Amino acid sequence: MLRLFFGTTNPGKLRELRRLVAGLPVVVVSPDDLGRAVPEVEEDGATFQANAEKKASAWARWSGLHTLADDSGLCVDALGGAPGVHSARWSDLGGGGPASPVCELAGAAEAELGPVAGRAARDERNNDKLLASLGGVEDARRGSEYEAVLSLARPDGGIEASVTGVCRGRIGHARRGTGGFGYDPLFVPEAELARAAREPGRPARTMAELSAEEKDALSHRGAAFRQILPVLARLAGARRP
Repeated sequence: MLRLFFGTTNPGKLRELRRLVAGLPVVVVSPDDLGRAVPEVEEDGATFQANAEKKASAWARWSGLHTLADDSGLCVDALGGAPGVHSARWSDLGGGGPASPVCELAGAAEAELGPVAGRAARDERNNDKLLASLGGVEDARRGSEYEAVLSLARPDGGIEASVTGVCRGRIGHARRGTGGFGYDPLFVPEAELARAAREPGRPARTMAELSAEEKDALSHRGAAFRQILPVLARLAGARRP
């Protein structure tokens, strides 16, 4: 049985990984399972891969386990690829228009309710900034892509593998859906746009309107996880999935 430390406190990411390794002799270990805070790693890389590998290596040495770390974000065509590697804390960088009342309430929650509420608060502010930044931009110029890099490190910190998953789509004009996290309520995957073109009576859904299984099938992180699964299966001594 392979004990795999996933260096994230994001419950959405943990749920996704646990769904995807179901059936493999792999136990996903979270920071809560270890009962100690994960050391801070400065994400100062210029690429998603640089950040993912830096985190995986540091956390593997700290935990003594095979460790998976990810770095992911949204790259919007009309914004020159922004927010990119700054996606998680984009609203903290300033600019993008005035904060909405939702944004202000989110900021209060982040200060008072801890990391889970704080993450949700940041998501609200980030989405507000994205809508403001794309104000007046027509659909044809709202193309974007989610990118995720997963890096797997050995207990000694050496990198075993790094993989990249991408999901193309378009940014909507308003939040829709309550599932997912991050920019999911605004991101409409290309697969949904294509389906809606074939079925005019069924509008294209955002990532936040998809079921967990539907999201896994087409998301950037799902694509990256599927690429890393054979590596995990080999390390766990299991048959290739």
